[in-house]
Amino acid sequence: MPYSESRTFRAVLLRDDEETPRVLTLPRDVDVPPSRIRVPSEFAGASAFDVYELADDRGWPEEATFQLQSTVPRSTDDLPARSRDDARDFDSDDERA
Repeated sequence: MPYSESRTFRAVLLRDDEETPRVLTLPRDVDVPPSRIRVPSEFAGASAFDVYELADDRGWPEEATFQLQSTVPRSTDDLPARSRDDARDFDSDDERA
């Protein structure tokens, strides 16, 4: 691979509640786009992350588009007390029992 080839890609992040997508430049370590990107965020005033799923990779390796799927608190301890009682499994990837 020539040194001039970029080892980054543009991740276009789409949200249903925003007209203008957010664009991030991220490292490209493999030959396929990631299926999921997690971006730091807030949820009910708590530390969280937004989970984006791959929606379009036709521009790969320069660009890939991701659609927001959910916002996940980092832990239920980060939720306000009134929300903790209703907390469920927020992240389907978490396989801990």
